[in-house]
Amino acid sequence: MSAKPQIVQWLLDTRPLWPVTKKDKPKDETLYFGLRTRADCSYAARALALLSDEEQASVLKYYHVRDAKMSLGSYLLKHLVVAQYCNISWSQTRLSRTAKGKPCYIPSSTEPNHVSIDFNVSHQAGIVSLIAAIGFDGKVDTGTDVVCINERGSRDKEQIDKSGFFEWVDIHAEVFAESEVSFMKLGPVSLEDLGIHGKTLGYGKDALSRCQCRVGKISLEVKGSDGSENVVVDCNDVIDAKLRRFYAMWCLREAYVKMTGEALLASWLKDLEILDMQAPSAKDNSLGEDSLEPGSISTNFQISFFDNPVTDVKMELEALGKGYMVGGALRTKSAADREKMIIGKWKGLDLEKDVLFVAERNP
Repeated sequence: MSAKPQIVQWLLDTRPLWPVTKKDKPKDETLYFGLRTRADCSYAARALALLSDEEQASVLKYYHVRDAKMSLGSYLLKHLVVAQYCNISWSQTRLSRTAKGKPCYIPSSTEPNHVSIDFNVSHQAGIVSLIAAIGFDGKVDTGTDVVCINERGSRDKEQIDKSGFFEWVDIHAEVFAESEVSFMKLGPVSLEDLGIHGKTLGYGKDALSRCQCRVGKISLEVKGSDGSENVVVDCNDVIDAKLRRFYAMWCLREAYVKMTGEALLASWLKDLEILDMQAPSAKDNSLGEDSLEPGSISTNFQISFFDNPVTDVKMELEALGKGYMVGGALRTKSAADREKMIIGKWKGLDLEKDVLFVAERNP
C-alpha cells in the first residue's frame, strides 16, 4: 500500500454475520458462535482463528453474540489496517495500548522504516467503525464514534413521557458543557428537521425550542415563494429532531474524547464545547431500519477548550440511513499535515473479500 499521507475510514456491518437461531439462549449463542464451531468455516471459526488466544478470549467473554460480533469485528479492522498500510504480514500485527489505554501499533526493532499510523475504532448496534491516519510526517491523533439513534428508542421516549425532554437531557448532563446542555434543550429546530423543505419559518420558533413533550401539536407560520401558510406539526416529530441532535452531539464529543486517548470520565469534559452543530439528515426518510445509506455530512462546528478556540482539530459527522451517525476526529500540531487531513466517505467492508481473504493470503 502507498505510504503517502491519507485518512482511512472503514465500516463493518456485523448484524448479518453468523446468524443464530431464535431458540438459542444468549449464553448458548456466544458458545455456538465460537467454541462449538471452530471446525465449521460457515460460522466465526475462520475469523476467530485470525486473533491471538488473548483476543479470542476477550471476544468470547460476552454474554450476547451481538456484542461478541462487534468485538471480533473491531479486532479484525485494527489488524487489517496495520497489515495493509504498514506492509507486514497478519501475524506481525501485534496490537498494543498507549499509556492512556488507546489501541496502537508499536513496530518492532526490525522495522526501522515503518509507516506512521494512528487508528481508533468504535462500535454500536452492530456497526464497527475505524479511522486511521497513515504516513503523516508529524503525529496525528484519531478518534471515531458511531451511534444508533433508535437502539434505546423506547426507553428514551418512556423517560421523556414521564418527566419531559429537558429533564431527560439533564440525566446525561455530566458529560456535556453547560452551553451544550442549553443548546440541546432550547436550540432552534429547523423546518428541515421536521421534513419541511424549501420554506422559511415565520412565527413558532420559540414554541419549537420550548417543546419537551411528545404529546400535542404546534402551529407554525411558514413562508415560501407562493406566500405564507399555517402548518401544524406533531410534537413527537419535534422531540425526534431534538433526540437526533442529542445523539449527534454525543457522537461528536465521544469521537473528540477518544481522539485524545481519554474517556468520558475525563476531568476536563465540562471545558470542551462543540456548538453550532446541525445534525446530519438521512438521504431518504423512507429507507429501511437496517440501511446504512450515506446521508448528509455536518462539518461546521465551533469547538472551544477552556474558552479558547480549537484550531488543530478537524471533525465530521455523517448520517448513515435513518438510524445511525458516524463521526471522525483528527488532530495534529503540524499545519502542513492538517492541510492533508481529509475526512472523506466511509467505506463499507465485506468480511469475506476485504478482511478474511487479505488476512489468509498474507498470514
